[in-house]
Amino acid sequence: MKYSIIKNIEEFKLLTKDWTFLYNQNEKYSVFQSFEFNYSSWEEELSKLKNILSIVVIYTGGNIKAIFPFYIDKQFKLRFINDIHSDFCDYLSSIDINLDEVINKLKLQFTINHIQLINLRLDTNTLINLKSDFNYNSFAEYSVLELEKGVFPDNVLNYKSKQKTEFRRILKINKEKTHHIINANNSDFPISEINFLREKMISLGLRDKRFLYLSQLKTIEKLFKDNKIIFSIVKTSDRIHAISFVMKDSRQHLIWIDMYDDSKMVNLYNYISVITFLSSKSSVIINFGRGGYSYKLKNFLPEVKTLYSINIFTSKWQEYKFNIKERVFKILKHLYNKIKK
Repeated sequence: MKYSIIKNIEEFKLLTKDWTFLYNQNEKYSVFQSFEFNYSSWEEELSKLKNILSIVVIYTGGNIKAIFPFYIDKQFKLRFINDIHSDFCDYLSSIDINLDEVINKLKLQFTINHIQLINLRLDTNTLINLKSDFNYNSFAEYSVLELEKGVFPDNVLNYKSKQKTEFRRILKINKEKTHHIINANNSDFPISEINFLREKMISLGLRDKRFLYLSQLKTIEKLFKDNKIIFSIVKTSDRIHAISFVMKDSRQHLIWIDMYDDSKMVNLYNYISVITFLSSKSSVIINFGRGGYSYKLKNFLPEVKTLYSINIFTSKWQEYKFNIKERVFKILKHLYNKIKK
């Protein structure tokens, strides 16, 4: 096998065809592994900060067989590109890879203090090809709901009358509103509606000022134009009330980002509406994304699954610093949640 490390955006762009080919070969990849998501994330955001591009490309017989979408942040931590905003991370490969060899190749060219690979499902290449000396730990949760084609919620067999009654109540509360699905084929990118709800959520204290900043919106717009994102929108004749950003790939629809005003239960109304729309067309997997949010779990009863992370340190001191930071963060988070209550 031959290794190549991509360090600049010009070489990155040249990977478009091979990256897309690998991406399309396996249905388990999510939009977060697509070329468009990674390239735009680097171009619009990460390249403007003190980060180092370090994509590893592996060839056999002159053909690209694997791509590791890595970068190194200003703390010299090796990470997947835009892992913070990716619900699922992984590398693309059509062959078995020794991750240890890949990391050693990078260490020869870069200063790396810590390797942190997060948001890993059990079926990722990263975990399937994990060597015995690498440990992985639970990191977060995600949840999925599989539906047969039909009329929601009747096409979910384990829903009791209590769930169905609650759905009807939410629909009744929002009966004056209308639901719409928009995509690049029937609409322009709804930037004014997004900005309106962004400011609304910040003013209500539901999000901080870092929510959906300009560089992230540019990436989302590119994904929309490439038909990798659709928008589920709730509005009345004179006002936008909710938008959900829904990523779509070969096997599922992932509800990624939610925006909404202070209308009663409008976000749940949007969820019910988009699930109703999608499952009326065909059998579908609805992925509720990263995070065990109670309003999703209690209302829709999805199957909860675990995401994992790998942390590899180049010294005991780096490991010690990381563990201290993690403990402090957990304490502060606990205190914040207590104050918030």
